[in-house]
Amino acid sequence: MKASDVQIAAEQFLAGLNRSPATIRAYRADLTHLQRWLQDSGRELDAAALEAYFAAHAWAASTQNRKQTAIERFCHWSRQHGGLALDPTRHLERPNIPPPHPRGLRRDDIERIFAVIPARQTRDTLLFRLVFETGLRISEALNIHLDDLDLARGDEHLTVLGKGAQRRTVLLDDPRLVNALRKYLRSLDYEHGPLFQAQKNGRGGPLRYQSVQERWQGYAASAGVTCALHQLRHSHATELVNGGVSLGTIRKRLGHRHIQTTLRYAEISDASADAELRIWRRKHR
Repeated sequence: MKASDVQIAAEQFLAGLNRSPATIRAYRADLTHLQRWLQDSGRELDAAALEAYFAAHAWAASTQNRKQTAIERFCHWSRQHGGLALDPTRHLERPNIPPPHPRGLRRDDIERIFAVIPARQTRDTLLFRLVFETGLRISEALNIHLDDLDLARGDEHLTVLGKGAQRRTVLLDDPRLVNALRKYLRSLDYEHGPLFQAQKNGRGGPLRYQSVQERWQGYAASAGVTCALHQLRHSHATELVNGGVSLGTIRKRLGHRHIQTTLRYAEISDASADAELRIWRRKHR
């Protein structure tokens, strides 16, 4: 496909694209950039030209990934509509985008959110406190049953079903959390079933993830704090790293299958690492 034909076909492609205005603007900019490069370099749209196009630009992996998506969809459309005999993007390799570092919040900011939860909402307070103080996944917390709790004094813990149907024991080591849990249990009118139940039409049922997420976002907005629900888990892990807890212990606590996942938290604890090195230096002077 010639560069001039790319321009015409791109407008036809975008006219029938069922995407948001922002996405269409981004696709138009990406395709226009490609068309101008083809024109300036005197090349036609084919596999070799695309390889040269991406090799000629030192884009960040995320930027190249976005541009490649736009070009791939355009080429697929063009092949379906007779503009291309072969799909030139078929053998293009996707750039490797590393996963973002998990971002935790300071305890003070999270406590501000807890402060706006009404006192009568004991279920919500306990659920979110449990996730924050233990690092459970939301799905794990919602699947806790009363039979999973062992509140023997001095050795309080619970059993959760994690990813891959792997069960693990989680220590309940925060006194405030344990006291809130005992108080909550005394208020329940059932002895079996999910620990956290919805109250709809006077009948209990399992809490849905979407409902819990919406409630947390409402509390966060009221407190003026930007905090996604999964950041409670990240915040707990960050506190453990900064407190000097070993990565092996954190891995077990969070239920990570691979230590590489836990290592993502270690990279955000520069201040803790500096403090540890200073202590080591003082001991060896």
